[in-house]
Amino acid sequence: MEQFYLHICGEAPMVFAINSKQIGWIEREYESIDLLVEKQDFILSSYPIETTNELGTNISFSAKIHFSGGKLVSTHKNIIITDYGKNHFKICAIPFTIPFQNIETPPYYKRFDDYLLSINKNILNFNNSKNSLFYQLPCILKDIEVKEMFDLFMLTGKTASEKTYALFLNRNLQVEFDGIADKIEYDGTQIITLQEISDIARHGLVTTYKKSNGGFSKFQQYSVYTQNEAVAPASSVAIPWAFMEAINIQNYTLARSYLHPSLSATLQDNHISAYFGEFLEVTPTLDGSLYDLALVYNGNPRFVKIYHFEVNANRIVNIDCIN
Repeated sequence: MEQFYLHICGEAPMVFAINSKQIGWIEREYESIDLLVEKQDFILSSYPIETTNELGTNISFSAKIHFSGGKLVSTHKNIIITDYGKNHFKICAIPFTIPFQNIETPPYYKRFDDYLLSINKNILNFNNSKNSLFYQLPCILKDIEVKEMFDLFMLTGKTASEKTYALFLNRNLQVEFDGIADKIEYDGTQIITLQEISDIARHGLVTTYKKSNGGFSKFQQYSVYTQNEAVAPASSVAIPWAFMEAINIQNYTLARSYLHPSLSATLQDNHISAYFGEFLEVTPTLDGSLYDLALVYNGNPRFVKIYHFEVNANRIVNIDCIN
């Protein structure tokens, strides 16, 4: 019988089993369990090593992995499968989290005229004589602050990872915005968020949301440097990675700085965009080849295209898709 090569990883430390037989564990995101399995359906089980995160309690779960059309697929929302070609599949498990219910946190109360707001654990209760709202916050918050901002009520707090959570409500107690970012501001007409990106250049993604009758709608998005200028790659090996990260957030000015001038002169931005297409993320290849990168594209399973980069004098001189 033919076999698949599996590369099993997780977004948190986990123990894995296939058909109830333990196969090993991973402790870091970049680690994987590599093994051969027969081309048939199987049950993958995940057991958390760390029992909690900022959102709640991690619990074990199992998912059926289907063999269909020569591929491995899963309908479980916490399992992401990526086809690397030649019967190699990466299976990534996302922690299955039950929101906190039993953590002892002091209730929060605040009154605005005839409005009374209370927060007990992660449940918000906001009411007056005409309206009431019960709302589940995404996690237990600290440093909670609630105030009137222009024509809205604004609730902010910090997550366990020091991100800022903001909830905006109108005076009819309808939710107009709910989000988590590194920074969130409101000037009366628009909400501006800054989400720091863990990439080589240290980008931040700024998103503006314009006020409309139905709440706030996304207006524009652009990148900035959180350290005032792009952080340079540590070595020539990191240059292709920094180039693709810049392409992924459409910072073509930075991307071109990694290209040799003669190559850059032959390419328009739309040529670069069309060549790589819309990809989800940049990852190493399974064999970790230097100057090769795997771009992950959407699908079920997700799939990759492998690109080889030629680098000379710290500039990319050629790019080839090799699969």
